[in-house]
Amino acid sequence: MMNVLCVIPARGGSKRVLNKNIRILCGKPLIAYTIEKALESKLCNKVVVSTDDAEIAKASKKFGADIIMRPDDIALDTSPIDDALRHAVKSLEKKDGFRCDIVVLLQANVPVRKAGEIDEVIRKLMETKDATAVVTGYTIDQRPEWMKTIDADTGVIKPFMELTNLYRKQDLPELYLLDGSIIAVRTKALIETEGINRIHSYLGDRVYPCIHDSKYAVEIDEVKDMELAEYYLLKEKSGV
Repeated sequence: MMNVLCVIPARGGSKRVLNKNIRILCGKPLIAYTIEKALESKLCNKVVVSTDDAEIAKASKKFGADIIMRPDDIALDTSPIDDALRHAVKSLEKKDGFRCDIVVLLQANVPVRKAGEIDEVIRKLMETKDATAVVTGYTIDQRPEWMKTIDADTGVIKPFMELTNLYRKQDLPELYLLDGSIIAVRTKALIETEGINRIHSYLGDRVYPCIHDSKYAVEIDEVKDMELAEYYLLKEKSGV
């Protein structure tokens, strides 16, 4: 059986929403929702929060997560998220001798997740032998073919992409947006891609999707996002 490590990165010092990761949402700290869903997983062997903040660590322990204190040099605004994952993997192997085959990344600012979906993503990665990673995402209606940009010199509106004769939505391919809800990546791919400076390079070159409803991808980046998340959490609680 494969060992699966779940890592929840949660830095302190959030700018737009003060103390975002431990801000109270429907009676609990924001990060608690992610920890609870991770602990419900039947396939995750260990759940850790990677943080540089003592208050986040304290709150996370209360809800059952183990803590890995992240060094300042990989806890900056500009620090890639995959550096935190590699640090967690290496720290646990060095400290406890724990080795994992799969790393699951759960963003702390995504409080609404479908029951059982973490294991669904992990299982798909386990069963898809050529996959280096499996990620959640959702379909989007916005079309880049129809979008415009504004010329910086003239102020004139220009096409964002080359013009196409495809004007009907049904003639265009389905588009998807990958979200930060659930990401499962093979540890081998994560370690081998260290130092490669390309977006999502840490996922490897064979990434498969798990498509879900966009309500499971609400990210708390602004105060108004809290209201939307609260709406979905209350609906979920009431069973609607």
